[in-house]
Amino acid sequence: MISFLKKLTTNELLIFILIFVFATFFYLFNIGFSDLWSDEIYTKAMLEGSLSDFYRKFVNDLHPPLYYLGLRLFTALFGLNPITLRLFSVLGVLSTLLLGYFTGQRVFGKQGALYFCLMLISVPMLAVYSHQARMYTWAAFSVTGVFFYSYLFIKTQKKYDLVLLFIFTVVAMYIHYYSMVAAFVANMYVLFHLLRTKNKKWLQHLLSLLCTALLFLPWLFMFVVQVKRVQHAFWVPAVSFTTVFHCFGIPFTEQFWTTGYSISLVILNYGLIIFTFFNSSRKPFSEYRLALWLSMIIFSGTLIVVMIISLFSQSILFSRYVVAIVVMLVVPLTVLFVQMKLKWLKMLLISVILFLALRISVSAFYFSYGPYKQTIEYISTAYPEIRKILHITEVTAGPLLEYTGNSGLKHYWLKAEMSNVDAFPEVQQFNRPGEFLEPGEVFCAVRFHNLELNIENLELVLSESELVKKDTIRDNKVNDGIFIQLYLLKYSGVSE
Repeated sequence: MISFLKKLTTNELLIFILIFVFATFFYLFNIGFSDLWSDEIYTKAMLEGSLSDFYRKFVNDLHPPLYYLGLRLFTALFGLNPITLRLFSVLGVLSTLLLGYFTGQRVFGKQGALYFCLMLISVPMLAVYSHQARMYTWAAFSVTGVFFYSYLFIKTQKKYDLVLLFIFTVVAMYIHYYSMVAAFVANMYVLFHLLRTKNKKWLQHLLSLLCTALLFLPWLFMFVVQVKRVQHAFWVPAVSFTTVFHCFGIPFTEQFWTTGYSISLVILNYGLIIFTFFNSSRKPFSEYRLALWLSMIIFSGTLIVVMIISLFSQSILFSRYVVAIVVMLVVPLTVLFVQMKLKWLKMLLISVILFLALRISVSAFYFSYGPYKQTIEYISTAYPEIRKILHITEVTAGPLLEYTGNSGLKHYWLKAEMSNVDAFPEVQQFNRPGEFLEPGEVFCAVRFHNLELNIENLELVLSESELVKKDTIRDNKVNDGIFIQLYLLKYSGVSE
């Protein structure tokens, strides 16, 4: 390692250090702005209890265990709070930067590795999910490693590169199922390439894939359980032109909305990506043809596999999960800047991309996922007689429970077909309102932002209650944000 570092020029290493320091402060900026939202509270709930409890919780989860294991260890060392939960995701994207620089030099050269890092920072989707206590940035890290070492093993056929490809494949397999699909696509490309070129290393690669399959066996039973649960009920909508379009647009947007900045970045980046692929057969770009096509195959191949599964089984194509493969869109941009001869044009394009991307990301850093703490405080102050909260959707159940504190409020749930409320034992579950309410009792039903999910439960409780007042809590951290509706009700009972 020491000899390798000595080969780096002082200026290039200094530039990377400056980029890395900037990235650290950038991804930490405003990290605690939003309350923890439903998925993050679910992540927190997964960490609690013994290891045997931890394993049993995956029956209700839909992900592999490695992220939760890593986060459990991280929070055991540094404490369990909103900042440390999200800080682990920041480490995921920073690790991708380190991988992109030190391993990227073997693919793009020293300057190319710096371009790669700059383009990583210019992906708003990575910035957005660096602020969420979920596994997405680590999924992106694992797929980046799979890409690099797939390319390097094809080029060098060294055992060292094959071993690291194997390691990153296992990590991808146990981080997220999208990263698992991406690793599968990449490895199939490597195997077919070796077979097509009659390279004897195909056998070593096949053996590494067999070892990977063996390492998945301990998780196979739980994987089958999770697949069956998805088949029973999943919230992802059916595949359509819109859902596919969002998968391509979301990497460079504010996630939940678009502005002139994000539309400009989408058009600019995809214009440059298309231009690069169009010129991939020409001599200046031919050196990087393998890297270009491998990145495209991983990105598009993953989406194609997921679309096929979605069309013939339960739909699992959703734009959020594209973050696992989003780094593949950085590769053609990096190749373009490596090969571009006009320095003024190169600097202009990089500057424009960074300006647009940072503007979009900072805007997203001020997005609030809901006024959960504010809602608890408001109910306790404005309606002190309320002691029972009925959640219409799981989106409010975990977060409002998290911020309940010593308010004395108790949380209830009417069972629905699709729910992860089982992760929160403090939320009491019933089949009908009359099982936990007495005639004449005043309570509060909570609805999230006009969400239609489980609307039949709201209609049921409204039909059995007298509406006292309808109220709305708007997030005071932002001007236009998520709101929560309160239905103050007096329970009447089932009419005869």
